[in-house]
Amino acid sequence: MFKLKKGSEYSRREVYQTITDSEKKPSYHFLQTGYGRVDEDMFLFINFDFKGEGGHIFPNEFNKEEELLTWYGKKETHSEQPLMRNLINGSYTPYCFGRWDSDSKFTFLGIGKILDYKNNVTIYDDRIEGGETHCIQFKISCKDTSHTSEIYNFDENFEEIKGLNKEGLIRYKRHKTRERNPYVIKKKKNEFIKKHGKLFCEVCDFDFETTYGDRGKGFIECHHNIPLHEQDTERITLTSDLSILCSNCHRMIHRKKKWLTVSELKKILVR
Repeated sequence: MFKLKKGSEYSRREVYQTITDSEKKPSYHFLQTGYGRVDEDMFLFINFDFKGEGGHIFPNEFNKEEELLTWYGKKETHSEQPLMRNLINGSYTPYCFGRWDSDSKFTFLGIGKILDYKNNVTIYDDRIEGGETHCIQFKISCKDTSHTSEIYNFDENFEEIKGLNKEGLIRYKRHKTRERNPYVIKKKKNEFIKKHGKLFCEVCDFDFETTYGDRGKGFIECHHNIPLHEQDTERITLTSDLSILCSNCHRMIHRKKKWLTVSELKKILVR
């Protein structure tokens, strides 16, 4: 986490200095581009309602009350490009900055969470013939909510659907994500209960039912030991490919771009 205060103003150079102070090395020049990656973090410098240094206006918007950002990538960007794909699947964390005139510094809007995206959105660029081009559009929440790199809700609401153990198919719902088969999740939980008599975290032994009573009964998260986003096609998921984890241990595994294995997390656990 960088030393950036939400709502405060920063120049690109000041953001650059914050990153270099953290011993990270920016992989792009903050003074010449609107966004780029530094390790597993992405920094978005967004103009609202005026022409930037590129000489064009994209219809970026920020709803201050809802802290909802509508952001457009560079022309001809789309979800299959590696940078955008990793932003969508949560491998990269977006740090969002915005300004409303060219003379101002950028306001730090917060760490974003991708809610939705759309490919082939029409935009206008007066530097090209005809003026019309296309790009990817994102809906990003900048509210101070828990930030995860994937969706981990495997609760009962999704566990009654049955089918083959295929996962990884891309399905359009609220946003594009890797489809997880709820049947194999439920099967894994049932196997675990049959073997151990109850559900508990395989790393720290936390038991939701013991701690929260009936509200916690049957609840636990399932971790894919082989990340779904590492391949582009569907695959058969076996229950042996899954681990039973509490929310804290699950997030610790996914906290950095280089994910830990369950055994590696066990080794660093301080009891």
